[in-house]
Amino acid sequence: MTRVKCIVNYDGSKFHGFQIQNKLRTVQGEIQKALKNICKEEIIIHGSGRTDAKVHGVKQVFHFDTTREMPESQWKRAINHFLPNDIYILDTKFVSNDFHSRYSAIKKEYHYLLSTNEYSPFQTNYIFQYGRSLDINLMKEAAKIFIGVHDFASFCSYDQYGNTIRELYELSISNDNGIIKFVLVGNGFRRYMVRHIVGGLIQVGAKRITKERLQELLDSNGQKKCLFKAKPQGLYLYEVFYDEN
Repeated sequence: MTRVKCIVNYDGSKFHGFQIQNKLRTVQGEIQKALKNICKEEIIIHGSGRTDAKVHGVKQVFHFDTTREMPESQWKRAINHFLPNDIYILDTKFVSNDFHSRYSAIKKEYHYLLSTNEYSPFQTNYIFQYGRSLDINLMKEAAKIFIGVHDFASFCSYDQYGNTIRELYELSISNDNGIIKFVLVGNGFRRYMVRHIVGGLIQVGAKRITKERLQELLDSNGQKKCLFKAKPQGLYLYEVFYDEN
């Protein structure tokens, strides 16, 4: 049995998320169909995490086990041959059986793109078309409250069994000709966590709420929920990191 680690790039616009769902088009579903054509058996892939409908993957990671014998260098070409043109395998490599794409990950990086410019139909699937000015300095100042170890229960979907404590290493915000980019790096992210954090920061930048209000939500440990959630179209799972040693 061989375990294969893959790095995959996909345009999430026409997918109902990464995780397989009955009768719906998903990234996992398309990849597993491709692998079945190659391996002549049912293959289950294990992703580093889920992305929701319309969310993109730049360097998403998954692994699978197979009895199919093939040189390591040929897996990339073989899988890509059977994939649709909105999914592309960037790299494949053999890994040990104790590697797990989700549980071996040590940190993840997400990017979120927002446009304050005039609406563009060409960007609408890839950059949130906000179309109004934002105070980037207010957002940068408010972003500092999220750095470090916190209970992010107020900024993610409710799960009575899930651990909502995470460490955020970086939250940077930049503006390039009206395209605002949020970069978040942490040891893990709960569902909708990035979109709620960005949504809250947008409200601060629009001067609808204050930094202190965001702090109040964060300190409530889920007793008060952040109701602001950024749209999925601007979100990218940018990279997943592992201890290569």
